[in-house]
Amino acid sequence: MDNQIRRMPPQNIEAEAAVLGGIFLSPSTLASAEEYLVPEDFYKRANQLVFAAMSDLSLNEQGIDAVTVKNYLDDHNQLDDVGGLPYLAELADAVPTAANVVYYAKIVAEKAQLRRLIDAAETIIQQSYEEPSDVPALMEDAETAIMKVNDGNQQGGFRQIKDVLLDSMAEVDKLSQGDQTITGLPTGFKALDEITTGLHDDELIILAARPAVGKTAFVLNVAQNVGTKTPKTVAMFSLEMGAESLVNRMLCAEGNINSQHLRTGQLTPDEWQSLVVAMGSLSNASIYIDDTPGMRVAQIRSECLKLQKEKEHTDNPLGLVVIDYLQLIEGSGENRQQEVSAISRQLKKLAKELHCPVIALSQLSRGVEQRQDKRPVLSDIRESGSIEQDADIVAFLYREDYYRDGEDSDDSDDNGGGQGGGDEPDVGPVEVIIEKNRSGARGTVKLLFVKSYNKFSSLAPMQE
Repeated sequence: MDNQIRRMPPQNIEAEAAVLGGIFLSPSTLASAEEYLVPEDFYKRANQLVFAAMSDLSLNEQGIDAVTVKNYLDDHNQLDDVGGLPYLAELADAVPTAANVVYYAKIVAEKAQLRRLIDAAETIIQQSYEEPSDVPALMEDAETAIMKVNDGNQQGGFRQIKDVLLDSMAEVDKLSQGDQTITGLPTGFKALDEITTGLHDDELIILAARPAVGKTAFVLNVAQNVGTKTPKTVAMFSLEMGAESLVNRMLCAEGNINSQHLRTGQLTPDEWQSLVVAMGSLSNASIYIDDTPGMRVAQIRSECLKLQKEKEHTDNPLGLVVIDYLQLIEGSGENRQQEVSAISRQLKKLAKELHCPVIALSQLSRGVEQRQDKRPVLSDIRESGSIEQDADIVAFLYREDYYRDGEDSDDSDDNGGGQGGGDEPDVGPVEVIIEKNRSGARGTVKLLFVKSYNKFSSLAPMQE
């Protein structure tokens, strides 16, 4: 008996009847109920049919009362399924007032969500008992199923423009109190921040370049600038390189240490001292790295939500997500272009859900090599699909010496080259081409790239 009670699905038949009874009393409350409910949210089958009939009648601009609902159900051969006219009369007398329809609707919605959660959990349990060979895939499917239950509970809706205007005015007033022109998260590069006004919440930023141009080094510089110079937390997902390799690059950039010297351990006395200082600076930065290969967006989302919750009430809230790189994210399907398009849409959704900027690196196709002017354009993004449409900012890195001297022999090492064991760094200009900027101007920013330090620095004012 106890087992049967424990396994009874969550439900509140009284609340369901109260919702339907309230609508019978005041049909205008149907719109409020529909903000929270769909027919499937009712546990009792008869109540599902009645609510669906009410919705359909309203959609066709017909009145809602016991007679019209009875006729609708009769026409659809469903009247006997709900218990006939006596049950409709019972519903009509279920509550004395329609004032609390929304309150009852929320109860019904919560019970429905619990049932969906139980269904998802039971499916996970059954699949786990079957002992599948691909356990990581099962865990991902389980996580996705739980997320879908939560997604179904997210309420949207209209906001009256005057409320949005008040929020907008409050933000403008706040910004006017200072003299800062950088209203978003600063990247650490003044000229770039001037053209973008910083990286803003909800934005998806795509940074693309050919292999070995320096896009990983650049985004690492941005991450460490944010992590060391702002109170924000940075989440980095490296699907290609290990965490140790990334940290070594950041150490070189932070301490102006020759990367070849660090790889071989043959540091000069000054570099050893700089290494200690750089380690101290980076150890205080709120930067988190996940170097799991072949991740899916669902896994990235899960890790970000966990980190965001962990940092929610601290001095270091999540402020930036970096993904290196987009084409290495696993998809589900046979058509890779459709997969990448779906991934870009999910990343945009992730930026809005986390309410922070998301930077995703992207490769460029070889088509750029066939043109005389090899500066990238939007159509050069590999497997682009809808990437350029979903992104708020699309930026390209372009190095003239990359094509003058030939591609770096090691395409997998995106550090832009280097002098190896030479004492003098190999220095060259790099163009950051803002090809799309949904909230501002486009343009080109020139930076200096010290290749053996894996470090970018400001070179000149913004080039119009």
